[in-house]
Amino acid sequence: MLLLDWFFIGLLSGAILISLFALLVLSLSFITNKKEKQLRGKRSKNKRKNKKIKRERYRLKVKKKKQIRSAISLVVLAILLAGGAWYTQFYQKTNLAEEDAANIVQGYYLLSEVEKQIESVKDTANVEKTSSNLRELSAKIASFGIKSANGRLTIEGQQILNRYYIQMKELGLNLNNQSVETLRSEEVYTEYVENLNKVKKIQKKVITYFKVNEAALKNKK
Repeated sequence: MLLLDWFFIGLLSGAILISLFALLVLSLSFITNKKEKQLRGKRSKNKRKNKKIKRERYRLKVKKKKQIRSAISLVVLAILLAGGAWYTQFYQKTNLAEEDAANIVQGYYLLSEVEKQIESVKDTANVEKTSSNLRELSAKIASFGIKSANGRLTIEGQQILNRYYIQMKELGLNLNNQSVETLRSEEVYTEYVENLNKVKKIQKKVITYFKVNEAALKNKK
C-alpha cells in the first residue's frame, strides 16, 4: 500500500474517532446542563445549603461551557482531518502515480527518437544501423500495450492514459513490420508521419490533463 493510502486511512480514521469523541463530549454537556437546570429551582431554608447549591450551579455552568468549547474544538479538528483525507484522495485521483509518470517520460523520449529515425530514413547511408534502431524503438513502444493506468485516477484520467498506451502499442507494432526501404516510399513515409503525429497529439492531451512539465521532459531527452 502506498504512503498516501496510509495517510488517507490515518486522516479519515482520526476524523471519525474525533467526531465520535466530540459527540460524547457534547452528550456530557447536555447531561451537565440538565443537572444545572435541576438545581435552579432547588431552594432550601438553610442559607449554607443555598450557598452550596449556588456553588454547584456555578461549577456546572463552567463545566458545561468547557464541554461545549471542547466539543466545538473537536468538531473543527475532525473537519480539518476529513478535509485532509478528502484532499489526499483528490490528489491521488488527479495526479500521476510514480509508474505512470515514468511511462510518460519514457514515451516522450521514445517518440522523439522515433521521429528522428523516421526523418533520417530517406538520407541515411547506414541502412542496417537505422533498421536496427527502428526495430529496437518499435519493440519498446509496442511494450506500452501491457501497461494500464493506475486505478486510483479519475475515470477520465484513466481513459486518456489508456488511450495513449494503446496508440503507442499500435504505432510500435506497425513500425516493427516496416523496413527502411519501405519507409523510403513516399506513401508509406507519409502514413507513418501521420500515425506518429496522432500519437503525439494524444500524448499532448496526457501532458495537459495531468499538468506535466513538458520543458522538464525536453531536458530529459
